[in-house]
Amino acid sequence: MLTLIYILNIITYFTYGYFFFLLLKSFLPMHDSKLIRFFGYLVCNAITGAIIYPNDPVNVAGYFLLFILYMFLFHKGTWYAKLSTVLIFYPIVVSINYLTEDFGRLIWLSGNGEMSLLFEEILHSVTLSLRIPFWLLLWYFCKNLIPLVAGTLTFRMWMILDIICLTSFVGILTIIIYAPENTWITYPACLSNILANFGCIYLSAYIANTIKTDLELENLKYQQSYYNELEQNQQNMRKLRHDMQNHLSVISIFFQNENKEQAEVYFQKLSDEITAATHTFCQNSIVNAVLNSKYNLAMQHEIDCFFNIDLDNLISMDDISLCSLFGNTLDNAIEANLKIPDLSYRSLSVKARCSNKFFSYEISNAKENEIITARKKILTDKANKKSHGFGLLNVKDIVRKYNGTMDISFTDNSFTITILIPLF
Repeated sequence: MLTLIYILNIITYFTYGYFFFLLLKSFLPMHDSKLIRFFGYLVCNAITGAIIYPNDPVNVAGYFLLFILYMFLFHKGTWYAKLSTVLIFYPIVVSINYLTEDFGRLIWLSGNGEMSLLFEEILHSVTLSLRIPFWLLLWYFCKNLIPLVAGTLTFRMWMILDIICLTSFVGILTIIIYAPENTWITYPACLSNILANFGCIYLSAYIANTIKTDLELENLKYQQSYYNELEQNQQNMRKLRHDMQNHLSVISIFFQNENKEQAEVYFQKLSDEITAATHTFCQNSIVNAVLNSKYNLAMQHEIDCFFNIDLDNLISMDDISLCSLFGNTLDNAIEANLKIPDLSYRSLSVKARCSNKFFSYEISNAKENEIITARKKILTDKANKKSHGFGLLNVKDIVRKYNGTMDISFTDNSFTITILIPLF
């Protein structure tokens, strides 16, 4: 009988550890190696199997360090995303383990410690099994919420979540380490802690989905603008074809009167009208819409533009991140050019390509304004600094999200951003 109970305990142990493993893997991507994932699953079982008793600082601290080590060794992502994951999930692990362990201990004490070994093992098995529905339900309710979190939240957003989670983290550890004699008094606090951190998971997912929706709406606006321009060009082309005979007649008259200069001027104007305002910079229609929108805006302000885009092999960057990267940097470049009164000095160069498993991007623009820096950060020169200056920060967050590098350089007359992102 005892052997059967031990086997059931092992199955229980690996079952709720598996749901915890799935949660973490959904929250923050793991490294691709199957061996790493296997050992990661074993460590997850150890973490969720943590033995937490009242007034037990050693186990609480030891499993906390193990969790941090696990996140940094087995998962991808930035250091602050990994640390945030620990602050969100570890208080839940500690709370549920403390509740189940202590609940069984109180039942055992109610029998004055005179229970048989068989009954003790059955009691232990029952309290362990209570963790399965908890982790199953948490995974079930969160599996569709959290996949976007790691790739969407910025550093500032992670820090806000950390501050919220740190409150419950410190609270639950204090309660357990300095638990009163009547430990059942701490149970409501443990349950509140579990609900609070579940709320943080939901909040992070809600923020991520909101950001994604806003960016998708912005991209739809770019697409609408692109298709409106395309339709306008189609109409212009139809008008030109209808009037082509008249235009050719005018040019013919100029040549008959030996007025070559006027013929060339008229032909150039006609050629400019025939040339479509839309260009095919890349095969991605959404990104192409963004590039067209910014290119046409630059041309309207007589900015000399050079675009060299080759993104046909781009596979690992999502459209929203790519559009945000292009949109923010091009907006800043165009804005800097508009501050140059001499139109002949306005210029803008964009180079983007995918080769050797890297996405490289360089944007360089002419400028006249002074670059304001503080603590190695570039500040906006606009009057309302609270509402502006987020363009470069957003670009840095995107680069950080894909583990890339970003270099900014400038002179008195130019400003250049160079980005390199590995493609997986």
